[in-house]
This record gives sequence, C-alpha cells and structure tokens, in this order.
Amino acid sequence: MRSPSVSLVLVFVLGVSVGGVLFGCESTPDTPNTGTANTPNANFQALAPLTVADVQTIIAQAVTQAVASNVRATIAIVDRGGNVLGVFQMTNAPLTTLIGSSLSPRCAERVADPNICGLEGQPVPATLAAVSKAGIGAFLSSNGNAFSTRTASDIIQEHRPVGVSFVASGPLFGVQFSSLPCTDIKNNPPLPLGLAGDPGGMPLYKNGSLVGGIGVEADGVYSIDRNSFDIDIPVEELIAVAGSRGFEAPSGIRSEQILLDGVRLPYSNAEQPPSSPTLAFNALPGVVVPVILPAFTFFDGTLRGTADPTSGFASATAAGLAVRIAVDQQGNNRFPFRNSSTPGGLTAQEVQTILTQGIQTAYALRAAIREPQDSFVQVNIFVVDVDGSVLGYLGTPDAPVFGFDVSAQKARAAAFFSGRNAGSDLRAAGLGSFADRAQQDGIAFDGSIAFSNRAVGFIHRPFFPDGIDATPAGPLSTALPEWSPFNVGLQLAIVQDALFTILQGGQVPLSASGQPQCSASNITGLQNGTQIFAGSVPLYKNGQLVGGAGVSGDGIDQDDNVSFGASQGFAAPPAIRSDQVVVRDARLPFVKLPRNPTDF
Repeated sequence: MRSPSVSLVLVFVLGVSVGGVLFGCESTPDTPNTGTANTPNANFQALAPLTVADVQTIIAQAVTQAVASNVRATIAIVDRGGNVLGVFQMTNAPLTTLIGSSLSPRCAERVADPNICGLEGQPVPATLAAVSKAGIGAFLSSNGNAFSTRTASDIIQEHRPVGVSFVASGPLFGVQFSSLPCTDIKNNPPLPLGLAGDPGGMPLYKNGSLVGGIGVEADGVYSIDRNSFDIDIPVEELIAVAGSRGFEAPSGIRSEQILLDGVRLPYSNAEQPPSSPTLAFNALPGVVVPVILPAFTFFDGTLRGTADPTSGFASATAAGLAVRIAVDQQGNNRFPFRNSSTPGGLTAQEVQTILTQGIQTAYALRAAIREPQDSFVQVNIFVVDVDGSVLGYLGTPDAPVFGFDVSAQKARAAAFFSGRNAGSDLRAAGLGSFADRAQQDGIAFDGSIAFSNRAVGFIHRPFFPDGIDATPAGPLSTALPEWSPFNVGLQLAIVQDALFTILQGGQVPLSASGQPQCSASNITGLQNGTQIFAGSVPLYKNGQLVGGAGVSGDGIDQDDNVSFGASQGFAAPPAIRSDQVVVRDARLPFVKLPRNPTDF
C-alpha cells in the first residue's frame, strides 16, 4: 500500500484533544483518467457475476424454505449495483406491508397521520419492501465487510447498543432516508423505500466476491428489530439465509466479526438450515412479478443475470492512487471536476485538490468496519457548490455503494446548513417550525455557524444531548414517544411529500431543470434530501462559504477524518465552527477523529 506523507496535529473535539491526520499537496495532484476508454474497476465489479441460473437457484432455495415454514413470501434478488434480477411472489403472499416500528400509542394503531407519525402506518407493496431489503445486503456490504438488514437495524436506532440507556444513537442514524427513488445522484438503481432495517435481507457472495443481495417480505410489517441482539429467529431472516445457500458471505468478513465501540455487530440469528431437496424452479408455488412504479421500473418481470458488472463505475488514478469515477453508459465521467458558478467559488483545480487530499487521507487510515483489520478506509467523496450542485466525485475501488448517495447528501447538508439562507429556505418550504425551534436554542441558520454533518445530526436526535435519556428532543428531531426510524423529524419532513407522491403512484418530483428532486418545495441545495450522521464539513475560501465535502464509507469517525483531511486549505474559520456553539449547556461537535487513525 502506498501511503502519502502525513503530518500529525492535535485538534480539539468536544473539548478532548485527540490525534488527527492532515495532508498537504506536495505537488499538483494527478488528473484522474476520465476518458471513455476507462476499463471497469476490477476491485468493484463482481468477478463472477450472478447468472440467470444462479438467480433461479437462490429463489428456489428461499421458496423451498418458505414452504417448509408454512409461509407465503415475496423474494427479491439484486446485483451489487442494485439492479433487480428477479422478484418472486408466492401464491397467496401478502401483497402489501405496513411500515411501522413506533411504540407510541398514537402510531402503534397505524393512525397513518404524517403530521404525527411520519411514515408509520403507511401501506406499501410487499415487492418494494423485498427489493429494499435485498438492496441493503448489496449496498452496505463490500469485499471487506458483510452487513445484513439486522446489522442495519442495530446502527440506526436512538441507542447503540439497542436497549442500553444513556448511550449515543447508532452511527448510521438516518441512513434509511438515502438512495431514494427521487435522488438526482443515483449512479445505480435507487431503493424504493430507501435502506432497510427489517430482518430478512442478506448479502450474496460468489467465489468470495460480493455479487448482490436477497430480500424477503412475508409478515406484513416493514419495520426494524427493536432489539437486534435478541435470539428470536424471524422467519423472513431464515428464508433469506436459506436462499443464500452456496452464496453466503465469507465467515471472516461478516459483521459479527466486527466490534463497534467494543460491542459486536449483529449479522443473523438464523443458521443455515439443514439441506433438503430444493423444489424445481418451474414448479414453485407462485410467479415472477414485475415491480413498476410511475417513478421507476425496478423490474420488468424478466429474470436476468447481473445487469451491469461495473455498476456505473470505472477505474482511474489520483496522486498515483487507485480510485474510481462514476460513469454513464457511454463510459463518460458523470462528475468531472468543474468550476463553481458562484463568484469567488471553487475552481476545477481546487475541487481536484480537495478530492485528492481526501483520497490520500483515506489510504492512510485504518478502516473501522472492514476485514482484515489492516485494511485502509474505502470511501465515496463528493464536493458540492453552495447550491448543492456537484463539482466533483472520487471514490476508492471497493467503497460501499450505499455511500454514493449518502456522501452527496452529507456534502449538501454541510453547505446548506452553513449557508446564510438556510433558515429562510426552510420557512419558505413550510418547515419553519424546525428553524424556529433551533432559533429558540440560539441556533440561527443564517451563515453565522459553520455546520459539519456531525453537528447537524447532533441537533437531530430524540434526546439532547445525544445519549442523555429523559431530555427534550433536539430542535430538528421528532420527540419521543412519536420518534422512530420512520419518523425522525426534519430529515424525513424534507423528503416526505416526494416519498408519499411516489409510493401512492405519482411521478418523481422534478426540479426546474428537470432533475429528480426529493426536497420539499424544491429547497435549493438539498436535491436528494439530507443526511444526519457524521462525515462532512463546509468549505471556505477567503472566509466565504464555497461548498461542502461529504464522505461515506468504512466508519463515521473515518468519514469525518477523510472530509477534514480533504478540506485542508479550505477549512471553516475556527471562530465560527459549530464546536464554538453551546446549546442547552452542551457544546456542539464539529468533527471527531480516531485516536490512532493510522494504526494498522
């Protein structure tokens, strides 16, 4: 592994001095290869893609287990890039499922009032739930880590570990509202319900390489596991595990091998059931069904093998390091470095410098959620303008797919909430109650505070400060008992109208330029919604806000470290950083850097 030179500095985060890593460019960074002749990145594409026969085998194995369990299920298979390869609905399987996890009396009865319960109680097609579950296995996993929907459930709740009081929320709190059908960033098919935490989604591997995921919906409830460390075995998880026979994740990279804050991540409560004769595919009780919304055709009803082995990425180099770029069907770079349209904004060369510094930082850091333990951090990095328009993207070769949309959301969040018009834009979109609550806490979204995404997330928690039980909610959060992962506050409010429109059979909302638009009233700068976990910083030039850098990949502290490293030379003025602001006697965070970031 080639590591750039590093200089160690001390930074103060939440009042604690910790070791960080900063980088400077010793020479002009190399220009990534962005021509049409890029070859697919061998580290990203499936070395042995799923075939139609593989898809039939996986479905048949899952249906055989469902029959043995006396369950009628809907089963979806996707490839690593989220392309739906097959959806099978068993005879008499439930056609719809209800979103729900809240313990609130008002929402537990499926009131389905979005003003109270968010997405709680909303009915959605079972096919959409199955596809989103399958997408988790593919999107959250990589060749160095295997995550399931049970893993996802553990890391998106108000406490982590789940059920333990007075600990902070899960590290990927809020990730469920990403990769949505209305994103303008999609480089791969989106997930119809975003990322799922309902047990029943598992990754698929072939010859040791990640090739996709399987998702199972059968019980009529699309939820989360309120205690992902319990020992119950949901039948959906059992069916998904049985379907993955022969395509299981290597045991050494499953999430159960990874410790997070000293607590092992969950993977699956279901063991592979004893082998039994698999029903022939053409004799299965049910049919292959299409999955089509006016917003998007997820699957046309024809079984297929891996649709796009490269999943929209191609190899390149930056500062002599292997990276990937996002490409269209003709192989052209979708996000080449470009100049800001804002006077005094970033130049294409400066965007290149920022992204290259981020890549150099990533190569020098140890990953938090990847095996073997001496692996470097794999990430996606976006730089955006003050209006949220993309100025450039680079990723490392095996960065998880979920982080593509997320890193853009993070970059946009840092730029938007640090901007002078954030408060007025929220009020104009009918979301002024959140801005008003923040104002009451002394937070003016008027450009006077440089917000990192860690800070935005901190005021977006159902307890404030995060992890201190029995305290009022943060100004951007829904309050308990109504809070749930499907009812989180401003993050959902921004995209809720678009989601309801899509899921109720309407078209994807479009911006004035014709691009998909998730945000309420076309809020400038939050085109694909927003994100509320760490991994981005605002960018400044001559004291002026010029955009944001967002990172998502192998651990949120590592994401912070990469975004902070990327921003060198364009960092927020220390006097206005969010960690200079005290709210309810608690200092807001800015970034949190691992204590031994380069300790491999």
